[in-house]
Amino acid sequence: MIRLIFAASGLALSPVPQEDLSMKTWLSALALALGILPKAGHGFSLGAPICEVNTLPLVEMSPTLASPPPSGWSLAIDRPYFSPGTPLRVRVRHDNPLKQARGVLIWAKRSQFLGAGRFELPSSGAYQYIPAPAACGEWALSHVDATPKSLDELQFDWIAAGSTPAILRAFIIEECFLPSGGCRGHQALTQIVFVEEGLHVDGFE
Repeated sequence: MIRLIFAASGLALSPVPQEDLSMKTWLSALALALGILPKAGHGFSLGAPICEVNTLPLVEMSPTLASPPPSGWSLAIDRPYFSPGTPLRVRVRHDNPLKQARGVLIWAKRSQFLGAGRFELPSSGAYQYIPAPAACGEWALSHVDATPKSLDELQFDWIAAGSTPAILRAFIIEECFLPSGGCRGHQALTQIVFVEEGLHVDGFE
């Protein structure tokens, strides 16, 4: 069974005391000066440093979205259920078959705080698991560079580890034919895809 859920969910953030904010600002400035933190443009051109995106814009990339913002992106699966241990093909699609993505982040979750299953790394070498310090395990994948990717290159195999239902979603940076870093505001989120384990009765699904 599959349901498409179009309402994005966000997380509430608690206020930060002024003294803590000052310390955080100072520590961040020190880290940047020492080269500990990557610059936003460099980090995202080599892949996302985070596990998921729930709201737009992703301000670490751009505080504003392109005008008009990208539209027409969606997520599709090859069958409306999963079988634990068996790959499920997940495709990032667009209404225009010629559209390309400069970057993509795709993830699977079984609850607000827990990832679901794992994605297989495509043999093309164009994708990677999210590197440390993010703790995404193998339930999220991102690009390794900003080379434009066709829709045929936006296909992934996800494998459920158990019977718990999961949600799948993707964040896209659409190719906009501008120089490096010029597409950061061209952000899009697909709908959320909810997928459950298939029922098997006497060999039938």
